[in-house]
Amino acid sequence: MKKQFLAVSALTLAVLSGSALAAPQDVQFVGVVTDVTCDIKPEVNGTTGNYVQLGSVSANGTGADTFFTLKADGSANNCGSAVVGKTATVSWIGDFNGEGLTATSGAAIDAVALITTVNATGQSQVTMTSAGTEAAFDAANLTNAGLQYKANLKGGTEVGDYISSAAFLVQYN
Repeated sequence: MKKQFLAVSALTLAVLSGSALAAPQDVQFVGVVTDVTCDIKPEVNGTTGNYVQLGSVSANGTGADTFFTLKADGSANNCGSAVVGKTATVSWIGDFNGEGLTATSGAAIDAVALITTVNATGQSQVTMTSAGTEAAFDAANLTNAGLQYKANLKGGTEVGDYISSAAFLVQYN
């Protein structure tokens, strides 16, 4: 019995001594605490949703304007009074190049979506490109006209479907 116990103990030590532990890793959690928060939803042609249909365009052509807005959810509590006198800076995150938002899938791989502000503050409206994906708006517009944009599909030499996506982040100042 003693020999069996010693054999099992020796076997256990041999197995455990060969095991390796992974190096410890850090996980970072980040966020922002703010006194102004509005639940913002995209709206296309009066319908809330996150799908902007850009239509068809010929190779090397530019399609018609498709308007969309970023608006505060109507059920948001105190969003209207919280944004009065503030600026809402919208930042877009996506695969932007020097012209616009590039295709992430589909056959029309050299087509881009031209995303341009309509009612941003400042002298001229801004088209989102790799050189700049931010625009400032009067934050009070969130509860009425919305932060307005127009999008156009600009075709390249490749024909087929164009599919892409971008995220947006709103910061209040």
